[in-house]
Amino acid sequence: MKKILCIIAIGVLAALCAGVMASCGDSVKEEGNKVVSNAKDYLKSELGVDGNPLESAKDYLKDELGLNNTSNEVIEGTWIQEDETNGNWEWTFDGKNKCTLKGITTGFNGSGTYSVDEDAKTVTVSLNEWDNQKVYTYTLRQTLSDTMLELKETYSSYKLTKKK
Repeated sequence: MKKILCIIAIGVLAALCAGVMASCGDSVKEEGNKVVSNAKDYLKSELGVDGNPLESAKDYLKDELGLNNTSNEVIEGTWIQEDETNGNWEWTFDGKNKCTLKGITTGFNGSGTYSVDEDAKTVTVSLNEWDNQKVYTYTLRQTLSDTMLELKETYSSYKLTKKK
């Protein structure tokens, strides 16, 4: 009989504990939801972030890095240099932030990113095959027959004509 009463007591105690734990779980969930809601409200009001915070953070980083830069469209296209002294080169700028450089006479192939600063008249290029990024000063000229792009930096320069 003692065993049966002991088993019943343990069962009742277990049921009571389960009930207490279940009610605690709901209040913890409710408190957690309040914290998340307050954090979202704070982001919206203080930081001007609305919608998906992760997407907003990505957009912010793209703006800061110049990846949303519509200025990149200024030099969009494929540009060619044909030069017996410095070799034949082909630059391609996609108008967003991706670029490639091919050394037609040297066999060099590089790909990476770029960003244009129209105010400073510079193009910052980072190719995977280079150790460091390069900042070129650019000049755009338009004639009746061609569009020309000149890129200059300390150790290299390119006199390019837009491929038709």
